[in-house]
Amino acid sequence: MGNNIVRVATLGKRVLQAAGLGDVDAPMLRKEMCKSCACQPGTVPNGCLQTQMDFLKAAAEGKPFRCHAPNDGRMCAGWVQVRAEIIANPLPPQAVELLAKWEYSPVDDVSLNAVMTGPQAPSP
Repeated sequence: MGNNIVRVATLGKRVLQAAGLGDVDAPMLRKEMCKSCACQPGTVPNGCLQTQMDFLKAAAEGKPFRCHAPNDGRMCAGWVQVRAEIIANPLPPQAVELLAKWEYSPVDDVSLNAVMTGPQAPSP
């Protein structure tokens, strides 16, 4: 699955460049992917099915996926690229149905679970 996310991010980067948005500089957006991005081939997050599903669900639903390195609240550059490709070329209905059934993983900081996932978050 990680290889597919790399491919989709590459396609999304082209979509952004074609629209003149390849070099957007915004305060809440990472300018480029971090070295351990879920969209970088060979990284731990790229090989982790749980992270890949969370990432793809967030991109498909338009829910921000924050960069974890550094964890400074900015949106992941890879997520922006994947989101651009999904907007330009929507996922097949079967993929959307599968992602709708996927429950986001709890965040590492349990105090943020209710904020990130809503009332269904497990209590500590």
